Amino acid sequence: MQAKPRRRFLAAVGDSNNPVTWSGIPFHFLQAARAAGLLDEGLPLSTDGRVWQARRVAWNLSRVFKGDRRGGYQYSESFLERLWRPVRNSVQGGIVVNCFQLFAPSIVRDQTVEKWFFIDQTLQQLFDYYEQRPLIGRRIAHESIAREREGYHAARGIIVHSRWAARSVVNDYGVSPERVYTVMPGANIDPTEYARWEKDEEQHRAANIEHEQRPLRLVFVGKYWHRKGLDRLLGALALARRRGSLATLRVIGCRRETLPAHLRNTEGVEWSGFLDKRNEAHAFLCALGECDIGCLLSRAEAGGIAFREYHALGLPVIGTDTGGAPDHMLPGASVIVSTNSTDEEISRIIMDLERDGARLKALRKSARQQRHLALWDETVRKIKLIWADCAEDDSNSQPLERERQAQYQIQL
Repeated sequence: MQAKPRRRFLAAVGDSNNPVTWSGIPFHFLQAARAAGLLDEGLPLSTDGRVWQARRVAWNLSRVFKGDRRGGYQYSESFLERLWRPVRNSVQGGIVVNCFQLFAPSIVRDQTVEKWFFIDQTLQQLFDYYEQRPLIGRRIAHESIAREREGYHAARGIIVHSRWAARSVVNDYGVSPERVYTVMPGANIDPTEYARWEKDEEQHRAANIEHEQRPLRLVFVGKYWHRKGLDRLLGALALARRRGSLATLRVIGCRRETLPAHLRNTEGVEWSGFLDKRNEAHAFLCALGECDIGCLLSRAEAGGIAFREYHALGLPVIGTDTGGAPDHMLPGASVIVSTNSTDEEISRIIMDLERDGARLKALRKSARQQRHLALWDETVRKIKLIWADCAEDDSNSQPLERERQAQYQIQL
């Protein structure tokens, strides 16, 4: 008699079915994974409401009374157990993919639950690379990393978004490289709207954009202007235009008034404000697709979903070599610069791309040809291969050693 299939769940801190949870990554992953038969349902681990708010306040006060720093409640054992309590019985005997670095300790100990992670970075990277450790206190950081290590060692596999994160899982947490896999996330774009955009816009753009005699059009998508390096891009654009460049920049997601005064009136900049990718999806796709190059000059970046969105729309990118960002950029369709690059150096890159039509054409052609590799369907396809590999091992069949070895080389 054939065994009943195990239920497969997706988890995050928050409701995985809600597009606002973790920038929409769990939601879009779940959509594609359901359609491909990889996952069955998202767990509604909601932390909304007054009760959760009161718990957080009480936690912070208790930390202060003990002489510790406030913050870090989401990494505590009490938070994790309360978060998972409503679904504790549902996931028993199932498979859970967690987009957060921590399971509840009771889930970690439950051997009936097959545990997987799908994360952009480890907590050690979050605390040190993003400089969060001093803000939440060293004690809770130490305790949460210890719980994180236990979770990784209890998991069937850890899937990370970049080789940068893979190195931390292996080197900082002592996990065997054979259980660590690198798979980039997809662009957080509604598939129906994307298909509409491809039908209505992409063919026209691909056929005509190289023949249009117009200035180079750059685009930036991001909310946090300093970490995302918008100030560097504006400074470089200003230098380029003073030297005769006609390049323009469209800024989406970052409000003009949040930047320093000397950058607000940079010539050649169009401030588009915030565009809701869910309720204004077509406008968002058109706003990006009309441009030539997507830019993200982050000072710190675990990944960079903006790169995936640029690429999904057939745009080459300019990005920095920090964190996991390089892995999110498609080869042959990217210009990678150092995080230490000056405005002068970046301005020269802009002017070189503007003047070298053949190079720009080649970058755009590569980006268009590879655009579907930046979608969630491709992410799901790769994870299905990983799970098939693990199933081969379970059945004592000849494992896919060549594929596993290649996977390892991709990670590290």
